[in-house]
Amino acid sequence: MNLAKMLEMLGAFRAGAPLGDVAVLKLDALSAPPRGINAQLERLRGYAPTQDLSALRELPPDSLGREYARFLDANGITPLAVSPHIKERFRENPFVLRYTATHDLHHCLLGFDAGLAGEAGVYAFSVAQGAAPGGRGMLWFMRILYALFSPPQARRIWHNIRVGVRQGRAAKLVIAEPIEAWFAEPIAAVRKKLGIEDPHAAGVLASRPSVFARLAYGAK
Repeated sequence: MNLAKMLEMLGAFRAGAPLGDVAVLKLDALSAPPRGINAQLERLRGYAPTQDLSALRELPPDSLGREYARFLDANGITPLAVSPHIKERFRENPFVLRYTATHDLHHCLLGFDAGLAGEAGVYAFSVAQGAAPGGRGMLWFMRILYALFSPPQARRIWHNIRVGVRQGRAAKLVIAEPIEAWFAEPIAAVRKKLGIEDPHAAGVLASRPSVFARLAYGAK
């Protein structure tokens, strides 16, 4: 962790900066980009378009954008808006911008919910893609920690980690694709384009209710 960057993030939060800016600054403070990832994100430098949730709700049923809006609404999440200043600042470090901007889209595409088992699955996917802060060591730590906080769903957490790793190895590097430009397309078509298996066929399991998850980040 970079203490100076963390203090800057806290200052931005207290000053009322957009939550997207705060999230980008937090990730930059906590972790360095995985080795070689920024070279793979060259064509998407500064790409993090602001989303209009009301417009996404009007897209055709089963489209990526409509399903993304449904996921956000179901979990009380507001799309993260990143300011032009932060986009420009992190042009030379696009990983933190793309990872932050696409996290909830990963949930939607992969079919993992916002509970502990779902978060574990998404993180495992990113680790397998070589696109996660912390890497495999953090994944094993998460596997143990989440299971300790919610023993009744340990099996679901471990299962979703296996599913996430398998999917991540098979799929294209998701954060390197302009997925926000595909919102009007059927989500099934976008999954096929990316090499992501349908969640039901992949065996994704739903999280169980968790007091820890509610306290930690508001998940149901």
